[in-house]
Amino acid sequence: QYEKINFSACGHEEKRLASYCHFARNDPNHQCFGAWNYKYEWTQHQHKCNNCIER
Repeated sequence: QYEKINFSACGHEEKRLASYCHFARNDPNHQCFGAWNYKYEWTQHQHKCNNCIER
């Protein structure tokens, strides 16, 4: 499961790992071959994404 962060200041979005799926938790390499989904989603109104900050 992932979390999705929308950055309205620059128009980009980031996807971060929130938790491993059942299969990935039991796999030594944490590989998951199933479908993924968003566990959380929110918007950062006043902040830019890390890529835009580093430029």
